Amino acid sequence: MPKKITEMTEKELLAEIEANESKRQELFKKMKPIERSLTRLSKRNETLRDTIAKYKALKIEKLGKVDWEWLLYTSYSDTSMEKFRLRDRELSKLNLTSNGFLPEINQVQIQVMLKRGDRESLMKTKRGLKKVLKYIKPIKGWKHINIAEVTCSQYGVYFMVISEDDSKIEIRQTVYHKTETLHKFDNLNDALLTIQERYYYE
Repeated sequence: MPKKITEMTEKELLAEIEANESKRQELFKKMKPIERSLTRLSKRNETLRDTIAKYKALKIEKLGKVDWEWLLYTSYSDTSMEKFRLRDRELSKLNLTSNGFLPEINQVQIQVMLKRGDRESLMKTKRGLKKVLKYIKPIKGWKHINIAEVTCSQYGVYFMVISEDDSKIEIRQTVYHKTETLHKFDNLNDALLTIQERYYYE
């Protein structure tokens, strides 16, 4: 049975430190090949994901059909830049953007950016949201949509939540981890009008 640290002499302490360092170095030597293999596998997977994204982009060009379920999916390991560019491009067509990702559902967070008083911006955003809403997974019964507004979250984070059946909509604000509901609606148009008038981006 090894001695307690408090019972060891300075010489014994130094000897164990030296022995432990030697063991650490041996372990590092064994880990290096594993690390190289992990790096190779990660790079290979990134190339494979990029290739899938290119196939999906060609399909969109030919058929005009977007695989939103795949495009909205993401995770910590999903690092394809081709997919990121494709997602950004397709969301932009709908007057939408993405803002980070929600690990609870492994999806990017959709974001609205409305111009004040711009009816065309509002209508395009409304059509875009209706197109992707059915692919957004709910968190505790609500689909989360981030709101990009002019203060850049100076007074808290604003976001819109939509019930699973799309019948109830709320605008909420989170300040210092405390969330409160600011507005409630029963249709998307009124919710977007309020965002455009009070939480506009530009």
